[in-house]
Amino acid sequence: MSKILIVAGDLAAGKSNLARKLSAHLKVPYFSKEHIKEILGEEIEYSKREDNKKLSNSSIDLLLHILERVTAVGESVILEANFHKEELEKVKQICEFNNSKVVLLYLTGDIEALYDRFLYREMHKNRHPVHLTHPLRDVKEFEDYIHKWRSEEEVLPRNYIDVSGCDRDIVFAKALETLNALEEKGSK
Repeated sequence: MSKILIVAGDLAAGKSNLARKLSAHLKVPYFSKEHIKEILGEEIEYSKREDNKKLSNSSIDLLLHILERVTAVGESVILEANFHKEELEKVKQICEFNNSKVVLLYLTGDIEALYDRFLYREMHKNRHPVHLTHPLRDVKEFEDYIHKWRSEEEVLPRNYIDVSGCDRDIVFAKALETLNALEEKGSK
């Protein structure tokens, strides 16, 4: 049986870093919406917000296609994105159809700390321009955006990992602890 790991959660919570570390540790490939969007953005115009949204939607469509192909042959994969309810419904449907176990790790944290990380990343990390077309100008706007996401109906059980005050290694350790606990619970 294939195992599908979804890494989702708040903006600037470290989803990509965690997915990359889990991939190396578990020897399972991972695919990131952000990276796919960057590849598409190198070839497709996205200066308007509507065009950028199309790139985001196409990136999710590609992640879902990867999921379909991987689960159809009984393999495992890690997918990382800021999935919305409708997208998680598709993930659930694909996994159920192909008899694949799916686990959702949901990274969350203190809004102000996440906003500081968000600003640092946007200004100092050579962020790809495809991610810079939707500015969140202040902490209140950022908080509203995060709360909108957090309040979406739960489609898959969210296994929360609080990243507040944690470095990448601690977040990784928390993720492994969560996965091990779920594995033990499932084997009983």
